[in-house]
Amino acid sequence: MIGHDINRKLEFFFKNKTKLHIACSGRLFYNGYIFDLTSEKDLFILTDDVLGEVPILFEEVERIEPFKERRGG
Repeated sequence: MIGHDINRKLEFFFKNKTKLHIACSGRLFYNGYIFDLTSEKDLFILTDDVLGEVPILFEEVERIEPFKERRGG
């Protein structure tokens, strides 16, 4: 069940204050920290580096992973 897997990952990253890279449907992506995660709703709030607080529906999430800083070269 993909929704359950994403929810578990979000809970883990939220508790560990991990910066994330989140790819969503519609070719959207965000980089930042989870600000609010509630099990009562179908969404979470991410504090994106550029946009600030962004609500994201669980069903929109295609991929979630720890953020990795790109090195110039």
